[in-house]
Parts: sequence; C-alpha cells; structure tokens
Amino acid sequence: MLLWRSLMPSKALLFKRSGLATKMLHIALGIIVLGACVTHFFGEQGEIHLRSDKAQTLNHKSEIINHTSEITLFLWDFQVVYDSDNNPVDYITELRLLDRSKSEIRNHKSEMMVDEGTIRMNRPLKYHNWRFCQSDYDSDLQGVVLAYNYDPWGIGITYTGYALLLVAMIAFFFQPRTRFRALLNNLTAKRSNSAAVYLLSALAVLIIVLATIMTKVVTPKPPLQPVLQTPLLGIHVSVIMLAYTLFAVIALCGIIGLCASLAAHKAEGVRKKKFEILILKSQIVSQILLYPAEFCLMAGIFIGAVWANMSWGRYWGWDPKETWALITMLVYAFLLHWPWLKNKSSIINHKFEIWYHVFSVIAFLFVLFTYFGVSYLLGGLHSYA
Repeated sequence: MLLWRSLMPSKALLFKRSGLATKMLHIALGIIVLGACVTHFFGEQGEIHLRSDKAQTLNHKSEIINHTSEITLFLWDFQVVYDSDNNPVDYITELRLLDRSKSEIRNHKSEMMVDEGTIRMNRPLKYHNWRFCQSDYDSDLQGVVLAYNYDPWGIGITYTGYALLLVAMIAFFFQPRTRFRALLNNLTAKRSNSAAVYLLSALAVLIIVLATIMTKVVTPKPPLQPVLQTPLLGIHVSVIMLAYTLFAVIALCGIIGLCASLAAHKAEGVRKKKFEILILKSQIVSQILLYPAEFCLMAGIFIGAVWANMSWGRYWGWDPKETWALITMLVYAFLLHWPWLKNKSSIINHKFEIWYHVFSVIAFLFVLFTYFGVSYLLGGLHSYA
C-alpha cells in the first residue's frame, strides 16, 4: 500500500504538477463546448427542397453585427454517378446562387450577384458563411433536398478545439511528471523489468490483432453507400475499434483483479500477499491502458464529427450511436479521474483497487451497449455499423 500511496498525490498537488499538455487538453474540451454553444445559439440549420422549376430563398439576420445574408438558390442540374456494376458512387448537384446580402458595417450591398457552385457527397458547397450538403433527391431526378448550415463562428471555434485537442493528446505522452509516467515507471521497475516488458509486449500484440480483426468485421463491405466512400471511414472505424479493444483489455484486468481479490480472502501468508500484488499490478496495467483508450475514443468521436460536418452540414446530430459513444467517453473520463476520489471517500479509500476494478467492469457494459445495443435496438445513421 505504501507503493500505491506514492502514486497518489493530493488533488492540489495533482493540479500543481499538471503539465502544459494536460492543461491544453482540458482547455481544448472547453473550446469545443464553447463552439457547440455558439453554433446552437447563433447558427442556423435546416433543409431546403429545390426543384428545377422552383427556386428557394434563404436569409439570416444577425443583430450582433447588423448583417443580413440573403441568397436565392436555383437547381441547375442533378445527376447520380454509377460505377461499372450500376451502384451509385456519387451525387452531383449544380446550383446557381443569387446573392442579395446586406451589411451596414461595411456599407456594402450586393445586388443581383450570380454565382455557381457544385455539391458532391462528402464535399459540401461553401458559399460565404453558408454550407450546403447533399441530403436526398427526388425519384424523377428533377429535385434535391439540401441540408444547409449558416454558422460564421461556431465551426471555426469548434475546429480550433479539435486541433488543440489532437496536439494535447499527442503531447501528453511526452509530458514528464504525469501520473501515466509514474504508473509506467512503477510497472517497469528494475525488480520486475523483464516481466513487465513481456506483459506490455504481449498486450500490445493482442490489442493490435483484436483491433485489426474488429475493424475488418465492422467495416461495411462493398458496394458502399456514397457517404461512406471517403478515407475518413477507415480512420474513424480503426480508431474507435482500437479504443474498444483497449477497453476490453481494461475490463479483463478488472475481472482478473476481482478474481484475485476473492482468492486473497481465502488465502493466507505468502499466497495472500501474491494475490494482493496481482490486484495492484492489474490495476496499474488497467490505468496505463486507460489513457490511450480514452484518447482514441475521443479522437474517433471528433473524427466522426468532422466527417458528419462534411456529409450532412453539422458535426453533431444526437444520433443514438454518437450519443452513446459520448456517454461512454464520459464514463471512462470519470474512471480516469478516479484517483481523485481516494481522499474524498473513506469507502473508496479503504478498498481503492477493488472499487476501481468493479467500476472498470461496469464501464465496459456501456461499450457493449454502444457497439451492439445501439446497432440492433436503436438504429439511426450508424445502423450499418
């Protein structure tokens, strides 16, 4: 227990010792939430139905900068692109735009400014602060449904948060004096260096193999829907599957720790001490894996958000799969901050490692529901996953 106490500084000391990368990570999450709030309160989203013989007008008035954006859209052409097997691979929409935007700040007024633009799957049309994405089309190919988004500031703020988060997650593993480094150094101490190296190597191979298998299993097989024909599909699925595999290994460590705890109650002497060491070591391994697992899940969610913004014009739509992925991320974020509860609860402090293992097993139930339950019970945009 003295060894474990050395790894558990007080909350105030943890805050003082938190490095730049750790601070950047939390700031990045705050920026992402800020961007989402700006989008929600000041942006505008919706759908518009265009026919070749009927134009539609969109307008947005900002009271803050006294600006009115008004454009009229004309459907010029629409076509579905097929491959050699007659499977749709892309949708191409040609538009003509009539801009009547006004701005009192710039003392500028554009009259009868006609522009043209093209929308393709996963390649939205960006026109000033408007974004248009392909959503649906009429059976006679003479009409389309476009998702539109007017968001001058929210997307930029959110993407800044994404970029900062990526940098922070990478920098975290190179940051000295973190709890992650303390756990890793403890596991690879000289007296147990060989065993630790073999253990970590075996886990790394197991995780890579399982993640590869899971990625191949869940990746949709050709012919793919046009929305899935993007390099982001492979990246998004691979990162999420790596996170799920790491969570599975963490749950396995939890089961091993709980089984060792039950055995320790019945053992005595040296045998009991060995089980107590196993409980502690499995908890340390679990905590080491928890950092990359949580980071991979966060990265996978935000890669999916960028992809959704390219495909549907919004980076979050409360689809069941993405919502439960977010819930799972928050559950494991609680587990990641679990050591802070050690000094807050006498119950948790007394059996800290046991409670950690219990929660790590329970947390994996959220992964299972996100992966299986949502797909088969709730459906949604990810019903093919």
